[in-house]
Parts: sequence; structure tokens; C-alpha cells
Amino acid sequence: MQLDLPPVQARVLAALIEKESTTPDQYPLSTNALRSACNQKTSRDPVMDLSEREVDDAVLALRERGAVRSSKPSGSRAWKHRHVLDEVLPLDPGSRAVLAVLILRGRQTAGELRTRTERIHAFESIDEVDDALQRLHERDPSLVRNIGREPGQSQDRWEHLVSSGAETPETATRRLRTGRFSELHDDGLFVLPNAWDRGSARLLTELGFDAIATTSAGHGRAIGKDDQEVTRDELLAHVEDLSSFVDVPISVDSERLFGDDPGGVARTVQLLADAGAAGCSIEDWNPVSNGVDPIDRAADAVAAAAASCASTGLVLTARAENHLYGIDDLDDTIERLRRYRAAGADVVYAPGLLAADDIELVVDEVDAPVNVLGIPGTPPLNDLRDLGVRRVSTGSLLYSAAMKAARALAEQLR
Repeated sequence: MQLDLPPVQARVLAALIEKESTTPDQYPLSTNALRSACNQKTSRDPVMDLSEREVDDAVLALRERGAVRSSKPSGSRAWKHRHVLDEVLPLDPGSRAVLAVLILRGRQTAGELRTRTERIHAFESIDEVDDALQRLHERDPSLVRNIGREPGQSQDRWEHLVSSGAETPETATRRLRTGRFSELHDDGLFVLPNAWDRGSARLLTELGFDAIATTSAGHGRAIGKDDQEVTRDELLAHVEDLSSFVDVPISVDSERLFGDDPGGVARTVQLLADAGAAGCSIEDWNPVSNGVDPIDRAADAVAAAAASCASTGLVLTARAENHLYGIDDLDDTIERLRRYRAAGADVVYAPGLLAADDIELVVDEVDAPVNVLGIPGTPPLNDLRDLGVRRVSTGSLLYSAAMKAARALAEQLR
């Protein structure tokens, strides 16, 4: 069998292989159970949001290829589906497990594969995983390929070649940018200035900044709206435009990650990744209720975002908005940032903190890279570095300064 499957068919086939071993009591799977397996928020890269119709269409196509069979058990109203891959593409159990997990979870090292295939097939050693990878690679045509090591890794990574969704030059570029952005947080202090359009992005990259961010307020006002008024589609178009225009990583000021839009937080993260983002943020201020979300609800939203960021490689920044809205409760801010870090955030951020003692306390109390908003009144960069701050962003400061200068000149002209 020549495997050249669309991504949805590959996901369906791999999910059936996985669930045959991990949930044998529920196997074969109904369409609804198969859809849930395909759309898991964890252990999937990328996270998908497939409809029942998309799953049914993929099952039908796989049945025509001879890789899946469906039946309706006596007394049941639901069709049940199982894979019969061995009938068209014989593989030993270890190779089949490795291939399935590569399809489900993206590029991985042999060490990662050994851990993640354990419930499907137990490998005694990494050498056995390497042997399985070589068998898959040596087939004609090859089913996997070695793509080398990521920066800072000690093992080569592998990817599958069974899907037409294999890595393109564009996805390779995105992968490298997310890796570069993540590495910036490993040590020391760096400045992440916020751009609002192509011109400001070009200016900042020409000045030599290693990464830039967007600004929700600056972008909104630049297109005639205000902060928290930009739609998800407008933000995605903005991110795609900037990522195609500059070659540095871009972190997105993505407000609440549009949790109320179709697909919610996880879907927005995936769309931002597709648009070329290297990072994104989620904040706990709710403009609908005009207040900060309860901490449990906010932490749940961070957890959903973190799961999707883990599968796409995006660096997630979780924001506690208390001090931007006049809530001077540092203890609550620290507790929120701790909870957000525990929920999976890579970076924490409490915009509006100005006092060096408060910033130092956040750094000491929260085990995570800390971002500080660089505005008038914030300690100098050298002092922030000494306090242990990892990143300084500018929010809408540069946009506001540009507009203030433009307004002053325009008033003179008038």
C-alpha cells in the first residue's frame, strides 16, 4: 500500500491503532468515540477540531483503501470502526506503534517515542526504538525520516511520511522561529518591543531586536478600533501579514484567546500557529463582566491554552491583569501567577507593576520567566536584570508615542 494520506485520514487511522491497545473494552470505536480520539487536547500534534462528517468521510476513504473496516453489531444503532492496516501494509507491532505515535504527536526523538508508545507496545530500550525507526525508514517508500536535532537537544528527531501534511518549508520556518523564541527565555534579560503594523515591525527588526510582539491596543487603534474590539479574523490576518514580512519570532497579544468564539481557546492557538506566531498570551480580564475572572476559571483557560501551545510549540504567556485595572492586591496577583504556571504557562506577566520590591517578589515567588511592562516609572533595564526579570515588553507605549508626536506636528500644521 502506498501511504499518502490527507492529514485527517492519517489522524483517524493512527487513532484507531492507538485505541485498539489503550481502550480495548471500547474497541472497535463508534464514530463519536473516534471523533473524540482524534480531537484529544493532549497527546496530539497538531490539535484538531474535526466534525463528525469529517471523521465519517475519512473512514469511508480509508475503507476504500482497505485500511479500515466498519460493522454494525447486532442490536446496536451505531457503526463501529477498526483498522486492518496489516492487511494492506504489514508492519511488526513495534514499527506500527512508532508510526502511529509519530502521526498523532508529530516530530519526536527515540527517547520520547519509547515513553509515548508504552501503552501500545513496550520497548525494552531506546535501541529497540531506533531499530523500529530504521525499519520504517528503509521501506520502499520510506515511512519516516530523520530531521536532525533541535537546538539544545541531544537526540535526533523523526517525522512520519505517510501524510501529504508532512513538513513544508513554511512549517519548517515556523518551527525554527518558535524554537528561537523559546530559547530567548532560557537566560538573561531581553526586550520584546510591540509593533502594530508592517512599518513599525520593520523599524524594530532593522534596529536588531531578536523578536517582536504585537499590541492589541496599538493594532486596534491603527485600524480604527480600540483595545478588545479586534475580531479573531482581524488578528489572524494581522499576524499572518507580519510573520510573512519579518523574519524574527512574533509573540501575539491575543487578549483572552477568543474563548467564546467557535472552537475556543485551543482553536485560536492552532490558528495563531498556522498564521506564523511563535508565542501568544492569555489574560484574565473579562470585558463582558468588567472584572477579573475567578481564579479557578482563569486557570482552566490557561490550562486549555497550554495544552494547545504544547502541541504547536508556541510559548504561552499568562497575564494577571489586576494592576492594570486598579486592583492593588499583590498577594492575589502572585497566587494567580502561581496557578497559571502550574496550569502550563511558560511565562508569567502582571502588567502595571512598577515598584522594584513588588517585581522582585513576583520573580522570587513564581517559578517561571517573568515579563515586565516597560513604561515610564518602571525600573531601568539593568535593575530589572538584577531583579531576575527575563523579558521586558512595551505594550502600546511605542504606538502611543508615535501618535503623540504625529498629533503634535499635525496641530502645528493646522
